Amino acid sequence: MADENSTPRPGQLANQTARLFIRAIDQALKPLGIRSGQIPVLLALRNGKELNQRALIEIVGIEQPGMVTLLSRMERDNLIRRTPDAKDKRSVRISLTDEGEEKSARVPEFLEEVNNKALTGFTTLERSILIALLDRIILNLENKE
Repeated sequence: MADENSTPRPGQLANQTARLFIRAIDQALKPLGIRSGQIPVLLALRNGKELNQRALIEIVGIEQPGMVTLLSRMERDNLIRRTPDAKDKRSVRISLTDEGEEKSARVPEFLEEVNNKALTGFTTLERSILIALLDRIILNLENKE
């Protein structure tokens, strides 16, 4: 029986995989001037959608302070704009700028490039099995059935 400390655990492997994916995605997106952490916001606001900060927090799954920082950087980089909400004076609507819309449209091609690199040498069946197993882990950890 192998020593517990010498055998990688699924959580360790998932963590290392996630870090490597993020690094590869950030490297791939570098020419666009965006980072992996901005992807969920860019995709949520694509095609002219306007959302408030609360909705983006729910979609992205980060805490409010993190979202404030993320949106401030995205606004600084001319990816989003904030406009007053006509229905709620305490709230603002967030949407993509033209530049943000253009860059968000290109994100899927960069993500596909990284996914294809990561899955080089995998058969179609192996890809399907991996995705199914990862989906099951996510469901288990989210306590969903």
